[in-house]
Amino acid sequence: MRFAIYSRKSRFTGKGESIDNQIDDCRRFILSNFPDTKEEEIFVYEDEGYSGKNTNRPQFQQMMTVEDKEPFDFIVVYRLDRISRNMSDFAVLMDKLAKKGTSFYSTNERFDTSTVSGQMMMTISAAFAQFERQIIAERVRDNVYKLAKTGRWLGGTPPLGFTSQNETYIDDSGIERKCHKLIENEKELALVRLIYAKYLELQSLSKLETFMINSGYKTRKNADFRVTTLRYIITNPTYCTADSKSYEFFRDSDCDIADIGESCNGEHGFLGYKKSQTKLDDSRTPTELSDWTIALGRHKGIISSADWIEAQEIITDHSRRYKRVRQPHNPTALLSGILRCKCGSYMRPRTFKANKQGEKPYSYMCELKERSKGEKCSCPNVSGRAADRMVCDALLNYQDDDSVFARYVNIVSSMGKKNEDIDSLVSSHKTMIAKKKKAISGLLRMAGEDGSISADYVHDELTSLHSEIEQEENEIKRLERLRVSGRTLETAAKNTESLLKTFKDNFDTLSTDNKRNFIRKCVSRIEWDGENIGVFLLG
Repeated sequence: MRFAIYSRKSRFTGKGESIDNQIDDCRRFILSNFPDTKEEEIFVYEDEGYSGKNTNRPQFQQMMTVEDKEPFDFIVVYRLDRISRNMSDFAVLMDKLAKKGTSFYSTNERFDTSTVSGQMMMTISAAFAQFERQIIAERVRDNVYKLAKTGRWLGGTPPLGFTSQNETYIDDSGIERKCHKLIENEKELALVRLIYAKYLELQSLSKLETFMINSGYKTRKNADFRVTTLRYIITNPTYCTADSKSYEFFRDSDCDIADIGESCNGEHGFLGYKKSQTKLDDSRTPTELSDWTIALGRHKGIISSADWIEAQEIITDHSRRYKRVRQPHNPTALLSGILRCKCGSYMRPRTFKANKQGEKPYSYMCELKERSKGEKCSCPNVSGRAADRMVCDALLNYQDDDSVFARYVNIVSSMGKKNEDIDSLVSSHKTMIAKKKKAISGLLRMAGEDGSISADYVHDELTSLHSEIEQEENEIKRLERLRVSGRTLETAAKNTESLLKTFKDNFDTLSTDNKRNFIRKCVSRIEWDGENIGVFLLG
């Protein structure tokens, strides 16, 4: 018999129903009811950090790909909502498993679809799980709307230029409550004013992005400003001075406005709510201006209503024109969203005019190089088709003795299979991080003492060291995931080999999107250094 164990957790906490606890519980069920089951007959799929709102999860999709080709006898989960909290997704799954002859078992609720009563109880339970989720969502929406009317900051990361301060107050019932208030940060607000002034001058987000990058301005997290970040700042009503002109703007835009007309006297700024919405795939997208709820904040207005409204008119006009001329994403480039430049930035496909054969050549170009107009990165572009072909050949030829996978297996074998080896590797990576941080401190100290050192040189060295530290930290996270989930490095190699085999067997029939998804599952990163492409497999 063949068993699949599926486990999921929205985020890692290290306690409670963690991934390894779920798997252990499912194993106990299998071995107690089917004592002759061999270890190689149990296949484990783990998704950590994914919501149960839908089934768009990598390991779940991989399990269902295997199920389509060679159905399991049982799919076992710790609890029903580990599979899905969405009734329609759950119903489709149960119907699909029934047609394949695969039974489903939940160890917590003890639901077994191999029995009629189990099928009925599972359907009822799934319906209640979805109903509960919808009720909770309604309560959250009602509560947010009520709080918006008070003009209080509802928590979360405050916008650039502000910090959040806790306050207490007594409500109408005499109960002490806590709330948040925005406090001005003058240093950051000077940057906000600069952003608005330059946008009104340049009237282009991309030109503003280039200006911010080449001028050396950084976000609060010491990252380069991007178009999306700048758009968020420019469209944020928090900065707009609340006066009669801005009040009329929001009223004419059909916003839901709290009863604040007489209070809009130019002393405060606004607060905007419901400016984005969460989609089924957990991504957040901006809502239309007419969907916003606008309230009067307790902070000062930063940008005059005339400048803020002018900025909205510019950005709205550009958005309309962009929608008319926008082209769909490159349907051919396999490494779009995967390939990185040696500087750490993603490389995006750039398409050229069609050749005589009707094909459109394309190359991958570093985002930072493009956004800084070559000031911050000069890494040469790489031919798109050649890069795609090299990566695919490396993955398809995984059985060759000199393949990427063979080298990966040799590395895994040298690492060993015990947690003690993982501890040693983690310690080694932490030592490297400490050395690189020490190098950063030395570089900054030297730059402060020696005024002759080029600022560009310091910036490039710091960027390189931060990128190397990020790679070391990502490797530590990967190793700790192996230790926490109970997997050995040998198991990781087997999983990678299974993915590569599936990729090779189905390569000719896969669409570009599916090939791209498989590559993402197989590799941790792909990097272009200006001469060679490096492929690093997932562990």
